[in-house]
Amino acid sequence: MEFINYDGTIPATEWIKLIIPIMREGYGLRICPKGGSMIPFLVGGRDEAVISIPSSDFHLKKNDIVLYQIANGIHVLHRICRINEKGIYTLGDSQLQIEGPLQREDIIAVADYIIRKGKKIERTNLQYNILASIWRWLRPFRRVIMNVYTRLFVRHSLKK
Repeated sequence: MEFINYDGTIPATEWIKLIIPIMREGYGLRICPKGGSMIPFLVGGRDEAVISIPSSDFHLKKNDIVLYQIANGIHVLHRICRINEKGIYTLGDSQLQIEGPLQREDIIAVADYIIRKGKKIERTNLQYNILASIWRWLRPFRRVIMNVYTRLFVRHSLKK
């Protein structure tokens, strides 16, 4: 018999096996991501994403936030930055390196909406998608922008 070491969190590799069948019944899952790869749009430990399993005819698009598993078993929640004939490419909002190509079957779930600072933001929100697109175009300048952002906002808000 296998046991999960419980330290306040259950690794995604364990809970995903249990929750996927339930999500296939049409249920969404509210998750609070860890890490900083989606800062400034989704701050780990503060914000949440509500994810669901997309139907086979669901149209993925740029700026969608998707959950997928990488080769080492880690589950990643990143934004789609490009889709072409080779596949789907993602990019964490605070990252510089594009990941992919992923195939449609690699996508486990898509964020229907996020809860950022307590406010619900739908995946179809035009203002949010415009900001995400501008942020994607600013990728060459992210390192400088993120250093300033982290010093001014993230470290201060996490101390509270």
